[in-house]
Amino acid sequence: MKTLIITGGRFNKEFAARFLEKNRYDYIIAVDKGLQYAKELGVLPNLVVGDFDSCSIDLSVYEAKGVMVRKFKPEKDDTDTEIAVREAVGLNSDVDIICGTGGRLDHFLATVHNLYIAAQNGLEARLVDKKNIVYVATHSFSLERDKCFGKYISFIPFDGVVKNIKLKGFKYTLDGYDLSPGSSRCVSNEIVDSHATVYFDSGNLIVVESLDIESE
Repeated sequence: MKTLIITGGRFNKEFAARFLEKNRYDYIIAVDKGLQYAKELGVLPNLVVGDFDSCSIDLSVYEAKGVMVRKFKPEKDDTDTEIAVREAVGLNSDVDIICGTGGRLDHFLATVHNLYIAAQNGLEARLVDKKNIVYVATHSFSLERDKCFGKYISFIPFDGVVKNIKLKGFKYTLDGYDLSPGSSRCVSNEIVDSHATVYFDSGNLIVVESLDIESE
């Protein structure tokens, strides 16, 4: 199962429309202002969540169409996006989040951390915008160069030291390196072989696949 979350960061309608053409979802959650974005994209969500401090759409119109609406007070423990991610995890669903970048940095960083909620449960969760795909890896994995989002790929420790990293098939290889918080050692690498592998013994990695649009 795969869920799309449309949240309330920067909205690039052209990119979002292209992305939706290429991907299919079993369930769609609109988060606060993301409901306005969904409307502009012609998308009817299955679920709407948020405190709606930045969206003035008449929610009763969506309830009449059978959309589930969960409205929260602004003074709450979790961000609206975290609520949506937890809803998707409760469905045992992989997650893509769009419109989650380009706004407030505190919300962006929180959303990156929300990806870990899914990863902890063995689910894939990605934060996607026009130039990047971000996800959290909890174990070793492989990549195909032709399927990567862009030319550049970076690895950043999520919550502590990532032990014994080995990078094979990359321009800059490693063979048993401990990547510590605060280090930029693994930023801006490139895959040079058709397949690349990322091995590590323990820890969690933020992975960023990036397209340098200006130079492409």
